[in-house]
Amino acid sequence: MGSFHNILILITFFIEVVVLCYLEIKAWRTVYTPLNFLMLPYIIILILSLVLSGRLGFVEFYYPSIIFWIVGLLIFAIPSLSLAFITQKTDIKLSNNTIQERTMPPFLIWLSVLLCLLFVYRTYSFMGTTNFYIGSDDFGLNYAGQGLWGHLRILTIPLLIMAVYYVDKKSVWLWVIILMFCFVSICYNVKGWIIIPIVAGMSLRLFTGKVQLKLSFFLYLLFGGFLIFIFAYLVLPMIAANKDEVTSEMFTYVVEHFSHYLVSGTYGLSIDMQLGFPDSGEFEILWAPVINLINVITGSGELVSPINPYYFHSGINLTNVRTFFGTLFIYTNGWQFIWYILLSSTIMYILRLLALKWNNIYMYTIYFFECGLLAMGWFEFYYFHLIVFELPVIVLILWFADSLIFSKEPQISSNHAIK
Repeated sequence: MGSFHNILILITFFIEVVVLCYLEIKAWRTVYTPLNFLMLPYIIILILSLVLSGRLGFVEFYYPSIIFWIVGLLIFAIPSLSLAFITQKTDIKLSNNTIQERTMPPFLIWLSVLLCLLFVYRTYSFMGTTNFYIGSDDFGLNYAGQGLWGHLRILTIPLLIMAVYYVDKKSVWLWVIILMFCFVSICYNVKGWIIIPIVAGMSLRLFTGKVQLKLSFFLYLLFGGFLIFIFAYLVLPMIAANKDEVTSEMFTYVVEHFSHYLVSGTYGLSIDMQLGFPDSGEFEILWAPVINLINVITGSGELVSPINPYYFHSGINLTNVRTFFGTLFIYTNGWQFIWYILLSSTIMYILRLLALKWNNIYMYTIYFFECGLLAMGWFEFYYFHLIVFELPVIVLILWFADSLIFSKEPQISSNHAIK
């Protein structure tokens, strides 16, 4: 396509974003909604992708790939605006941004400490018996990627979200818990599962007013993400290789991979569309966790892998991720694409209403975790992983256990009506 068509696509997208963002805030009276979690981070990454297009080794960006987001966001907004309209018609008020529990429930703190001790033991025993080096995919898979330890790692995610929400300068135990759980995620070596709980916890702090939404917040978040890459691609390999000197080549490698990671989804979709989507697959891939769970229980059928086997080169490195709407498109036909987006959006906004209704840390943890998955939509579609279903179940069990231990029932007080 020519430059005129590229500019037209870009202008159309930004006009749509402005209109949808305005309608979303007007309808729900907050910026912390599923559509905004999906839409706003993508804008930042898209701008970065356009800046890097054809520069610093990156290939040219293919503007028509933005069309999937133009269409997808419009469809995603339909349940949002519909449910907001219905809610207002039934006199349900939207407002409360407070949480009943002012401090982290003691039950969760003790559980977190126990998990920290278990992973200290796991790290000590595992480091002495494995030939894999820390920071490698093999190490991560064997350390906390399968079996009991894999499920325990998933348990750390909601507890990490809650710890990030409740932590303050004087919360020594919460700082220890946060650092240990981050260490576990770094050893697992899947950066998305490090970023998502941090984003969810920080978003919860923003939502309740514990911190203010400023430019400095995003700069700190970006710097924190860069530190994760330094630790994963520089510090851990140095430890494994017994090196104590950082070279300029090593630092350049980290910077290039950080830049590549940020735009790997948008560039993956861009290149995929240019090549005519050779990775188009079956609709069942989007339901991989459900299919795999059924197959494990029944003992029949093969496990479905949601990992895209097609890797494209961005000019810097290989990528097999296609953003939220890009991955949806390659595994659906037209009608499946539309109905899947409508269904996922409806579920997300029902979660928002439930969080406002119960107004406790447990429902908000589920809601903001799922929103955190949407916030990573610039990278990949995360809803074909079992954790999407497992984590809410775990949090509901924790809620029940907390209520049982302290003889409390889940309460709905009159002062947190949705307004």
